Amino acid sequence: MKIVLTITDAKKASRHFLGIASTYPAKLIEISDLTPRLPDNTIILVDFLGATSAVITHLKELRERSNYPLIGFADPKNRQQIMQARELGCRDIIDRTEQLDSVLLKLRKLIGDYARPKLLNRCSPRMAETVTSACSTYSQVSSAALTGGPLPLAKLKTSIDHITNTIEAEGLNAWLSAVELHHSHTFCHTLMVAGHVTNFARLLGLSKEEKSILSLGGLVHDLGKVKIPLSILDKPGKLTATERELINRHPVFSREILKDNTAVPAEVYDIAVSHHECLDGSGYPDGLKASEISELVRITTICDIYSALTEKRAYKDAMSPRQAFAIMLDMKGKLDDGLLRKFRDAVLSTELGQLRRAAT
Repeated sequence: MKIVLTITDAKKASRHFLGIASTYPAKLIEISDLTPRLPDNTIILVDFLGATSAVITHLKELRERSNYPLIGFADPKNRQQIMQARELGCRDIIDRTEQLDSVLLKLRKLIGDYARPKLLNRCSPRMAETVTSACSTYSQVSSAALTGGPLPLAKLKTSIDHITNTIEAEGLNAWLSAVELHHSHTFCHTLMVAGHVTNFARLLGLSKEEKSILSLGGLVHDLGKVKIPLSILDKPGKLTATERELINRHPVFSREILKDNTAVPAEVYDIAVSHHECLDGSGYPDGLKASEISELVRITTICDIYSALTEKRAYKDAMSPRQAFAIMLDMKGKLDDGLLRKFRDAVLSTELGQLRRAAT
């Protein structure tokens, strides 16, 4: 399903549309640029704010030449907007004055939950339940971050317990094979990193508290990406320089989201903000060096890079574990060499982590 968000002036896109674009891989198009040449499975969400008679005429002409379902965004107290939505035959009208979380909930009921994986019968019932629950939790975390609400820490901790127990029972490879089935690269990568840090923490013999913090950090390490449209995060082709620059700002966005959240452990905050820092100071966003980077952040960095290298996307093949480690070992001075070698030995001893994800 393709989703198009359309408005009279893209520069005036509402917070709702920006939130939807961070929850679904939706494309924002000005109504004047809307044409019938869209995929058959497209749903169009129309914001009627400022819609003139010329705009409505253009939409009517589009409707005459195509049969895309329309969902309207309108102020229920604005009679003109409601009449315009009904005149165009919008199958549903969403109150654009509601809170973003209410709008997202209504939208999920109308077009489905993008976060939900399609696992079918390709893994055990227990694994399917754990992965589905983890995706639901991450979706709730993302919504909370978008709306400025409190993060569901209790549910996060429950999800972490389930992930830990499932990996211990069925193995890391089974976890990776299940999460790679998710249609969203963003969800796949997040759950891969969470699985790697959870398993590595156990192999390192970290304390129960450290393992819990590291697993929590793995789940929210890319939290700032909720500020970036999914159409960019899940883009099937190579990123432009502008898109890459925006994605590289996600640690800064994480800082903005978590800076006043005293319920989040400081170590988790550090993981979310600093997992792209390098020991030689060449990382971002703060150019931290050596002792300024904690062990838990160093562990997450290794798992994050390894996961990215071994994932397959439409524009690149997945690397084998040995190829990935050859690259990582060549990043001299950037990664913790001792931790990297322990992680490599753990992975290569059983050839864990070699993904077979199909490009989407």
